[in-house]
Amino acid sequence: MQKINYSVQRVNLYESIADNLEQMILNDSSQIGQRLPSEQTLAENFGVSRNVVRESLKILKERHLISLRTGEGAYIEKPDNRSLTELLNRIILLDNVEHSAVMEVRRIIETEACRLAAERNEPEAFDVLDEINASMMKYKEDIEKRISLDIQFHITIAKLSHNPLLELFAQSMANLLAPILRTALIPEGGNENGIEFHKQIIATLRSQDGEKAEKLMRQHLEESVENYYSGEQ
Repeated sequence: MQKINYSVQRVNLYESIADNLEQMILNDSSQIGQRLPSEQTLAENFGVSRNVVRESLKILKERHLISLRTGEGAYIEKPDNRSLTELLNRIILLDNVEHSAVMEVRRIIETEACRLAAERNEPEAFDVLDEINASMMKYKEDIEKRISLDIQFHITIAKLSHNPLLELFAQSMANLLAPILRTALIPEGGNENGIEFHKQIIATLRSQDGEKAEKLMRQHLEESVENYYSGEQ
């Protein structure tokens, strides 16, 4: 385990300790899964009470850098898309961000992801998209299942971009998109049209033509936006 800096300022002590521990964790990703020193050991080395250490560990847990296991202690973990999802949800709710802004960001992320996926993969890599789209057709009357598969389809394309940040943002936006997609499926033909667009996107991805794939994804998302506004009326 990386060496911990036990020198801290006496202002907001528990936050200072949390920052030191965070820095230690971020300096070496190979520590993921390892157990932190006990509360007593940390308290002794930092020269503080166990209560102060406990508050510091709560902060690290909120940052998704550790998990606290009853009777076992604190274990280092890697943050997942939950952190970004929760942050986005808070910002959207507190700032009253409109769905139109969410859809704009989605278009920026997913059109680029589609272009990169086309350029960075062999045709057989997109077989998984065929399977997802076939399931969408099978469950097209089960709206919640269909929406879940739709989101999975687009996240898979982001994953195939081989850009971990694009995949992370696509995953983090999943919960934000669910109510939008639900409304976009209301207009007649919206359900089937989306599935048909997916078939065309898969074929274009297999052609490895990034520019064409990007253009087709943009058309698909723009149609989805139109369906959303129609469904709202």
